[in-house]
Amino acid sequence: MNNEQINKPSYRLEKNPKVDVLIRIYDLPPVPTKQDAYKPLNAWQVNKDGTEQILNNIYSRKPNNNTIKDFHTLLSKIAKEHFPEGQIFKKPSHVEVIISISVTEKRFKSVDVDNLAKTVLDGLNNIAFEDDSQVVSLICNKHIHPTKKNGILIGITKLTNENQGFIGDITLYNMIPNDDLLRLMNPIIEKLKKANR
Repeated sequence: MNNEQINKPSYRLEKNPKVDVLIRIYDLPPVPTKQDAYKPLNAWQVNKDGTEQILNNIYSRKPNNNTIKDFHTLLSKIAKEHFPEGQIFKKPSHVEVIISISVTEKRFKSVDVDNLAKTVLDGLNNIAFEDDSQVVSLICNKHIHPTKKNGILIGITKLTNENQGFIGDITLYNMIPNDDLLRLMNPIIEKLKKANR
């Protein structure tokens, strides 16, 4: 058994029919973020009265941090297999993107999910879609995979009247008329009913 066979999972994934394209990258370095490119500094200033004040949110760029570029190169290579030349979702098409990112426990506690999503979306520009401004629905999660390995699943769907994606099934509220509105509307409804008889 060679290393390539060892890294392959013992199962296959069947994509949800609501998803047009499913991209899977398994056992990769952590998905990098711009957040990773900077490190916080311990900084303070001396005020005119001689007192010291700690300065928060001061960062410096880490040297030689090409990890986002490297990730985009990897993602581009794999995504191009799913989007042959000329078959990207072109404007004015709208797309839904669902991203599920497996991270280590340490990374889970330190990285922001919105930064992970931004890295992935930027990496799909001009490969899956012309521009990530076409993404009108985004669902992203981070989780610790049971194997403790980094991985990523990306579902991309062109939204149409027939396929509204996953967000089309989500309802955050129902509009229920209140009693005052019903009292006001009842006489109007009764008049309409009489007029239609």
